[in-house]
Amino acid sequence: MLNVSICIGSACHMKGSKEVIARLKKLIAENHLEDKVSLSGSFCTGNCQHAVCVTIGDTLYSLSPETTEDFFRNEIMTRVSA
Repeated sequence: MLNVSICIGSACHMKGSKEVIARLKKLIAENHLEDKVSLSGSFCTGNCQHAVCVTIGDTLYSLSPETTEDFFRNEIMTRVSA
């Protein structure tokens, strides 16, 4: 199972974490990956300057609602397809 954590702290919330979560949930459902990808929320990761902060393992990614689909395709799909 691929665990993806999205920060829902103040800075990330203000920059669109709710929309990032909604888009990721939709993309996971559309690609039938519910049994391969787990989404979770986390409070502030201390990387507010990179908001919206998303982590897979120890790797931090900086997303916006507009970059979520590319992140899904380039990071999530490549990992679950391998």
